Amino acid sequence: MNTLGRYQINGRLGEGAMADVYRAVDPSIGRKVAIKVLKPEYARNAALNVRFLREARAAGVLSHPNIATIYEVGEEKGVAYIAMELVEGQPLDAHLQINGRMPYERVLKLGQQLAGALAYAHRTGVVHRDVKPSNILLSSDGRTAKLVDFGVARIDEPDSDGSGDPLGRTQFGQMIGTPRYMSPEQALSLPVDHRSDLFSLGIVLYEMVTGKAAFPGIGLATLAIQIAQERVEPIERAASDCPPGLSFIIDKLLAKKPEQRFADGDAVRSAILRELSATEESTPARRGLSLRLKLPILLAGVTLAVLALCGSIIVTREEQAFERMAVTSGQTIATFVASNAGVVAVDNAGLPVDEQDWSALQAFVDSASDDSEISQLTVVDADNVVRAASDPRRIGKYYTPPRTERPVSGGNTPGASYTDKSQGSGMRIVRPIDYAGTSYGKVDIVVRTDELSAATSNTRFLLVMLSLVVMATVIIVGYLSGAAVTRPLARLRSALNEAATSRFALRISHRRRDEFGDAFDAFNFAAAAAEAGLANEPENLEASVLETRIADADDQAGDIRRVA
Repeated sequence: MNTLGRYQINGRLGEGAMADVYRAVDPSIGRKVAIKVLKPEYARNAALNVRFLREARAAGVLSHPNIATIYEVGEEKGVAYIAMELVEGQPLDAHLQINGRMPYERVLKLGQQLAGALAYAHRTGVVHRDVKPSNILLSSDGRTAKLVDFGVARIDEPDSDGSGDPLGRTQFGQMIGTPRYMSPEQALSLPVDHRSDLFSLGIVLYEMVTGKAAFPGIGLATLAIQIAQERVEPIERAASDCPPGLSFIIDKLLAKKPEQRFADGDAVRSAILRELSATEESTPARRGLSLRLKLPILLAGVTLAVLALCGSIIVTREEQAFERMAVTSGQTIATFVASNAGVVAVDNAGLPVDEQDWSALQAFVDSASDDSEISQLTVVDADNVVRAASDPRRIGKYYTPPRTERPVSGGNTPGASYTDKSQGSGMRIVRPIDYAGTSYGKVDIVVRTDELSAATSNTRFLLVMLSLVVMATVIIVGYLSGAAVTRPLARLRSALNEAATSRFALRISHRRRDEFGDAFDAFNFAAAAAEAGLANEPENLEASVLETRIADADDQAGDIRRVA
């Protein structure tokens, strides 16, 4: 077959239960398409052929980014065909067979696309009834899923003759459905609606997450029993990384009774989007310490950081204040000494060296050195010779400025101020001797800072002690607060775990009037509602009805195997 209608056939793409799929091109616009053609054995069935074309035309009105678009439905020389969008990629079943199960993040992203596609189709009255991996095409980048084969879906409208024969529709759906992905209603030949597609979607999501078939039975009778009665293997066993939210969504989709599933595809999509949002916001982390330990550690860490910052600022500011005090005191003393030394220096400046008399200045220096604040005092003349000093050995020698100097800020008196590290716990102040605009020497004074250093050390000690007391208090309060939180949480968790086995026949007794009390009341209210619902809930399908359906399935096994 080289042409079909106006389409040029370029090759075979695949084969389904009822139709063959070919790659083709529309030469009039150069668009690549996929052509689905009914197999000859079905094409010879006039009623099936007519229904195939009618329902394909109705499905052609679907326009959704996650549904393969149907461009044309036609018939050429008795051959019914559908021209649809060609998706460059691979079917989901082929992808799973090659790569195994998918990461749950990708399942969520593809799942919300499929749920949205089904929601859109259901709103337009189209029920797919054959949702399965082979009818889901993944784009080449694997980020987009497109649902195909709506051409064999059920349309919720009467037949053209107005009869609206439900039996004929059910048999048609039963013929084209794939047993492994059928809903319990389909497996038991019961009437189906859009919630049947949701069950099939749940099977597909289960297979994407676990890499395993939800119902692994082989025979039709075995599959019918599993689908209608048995629960699937827990997802946690095959995919331990699957978040509980996604596991809940799949379990709800796989509920045996339609009314226990999601109401529609929009509800499924909303649930998946919520789970996807929670997954993207949360950071996966291993379970670590309990809350009663995490809380005090967190509080202690924050408190320690705040105390360290505040303590550092306080000590730094105190050291700066003490330094300014020492500079101001030293410069005051140096100015006083320079004023008294100025007169002697001026008198001796015009005399020969052997006639100069510095004894009065030395006596003043000796007297000033008795001050406990002064560690060292030196007076130097204009020729840089020491003329008076607290250390008599330096008198008459040349003055050597200290090598380890740095300017010290502070003080309002003119002159240079320096700190000499060689002086130990002291501060050196150098003040020029000026008289009538002329310099006659300088005064070098070292002021003791022992008491200031001791005060700073005492401040540090007190801050450390205060920090230890605050840290101990915070840790104790944090631990007690954590324990106060974890105890009611443990009680609520225990009640929730027990509710699963006791069918919610339990209540939490309490006298709390806080938020935990509200949580306990909410649990009791939910448990009462759940218990009442379980009490009024009818049992699963009766065994006699189930056996009848299974027997019918066995009788029809030969026909269904041809299209499985």
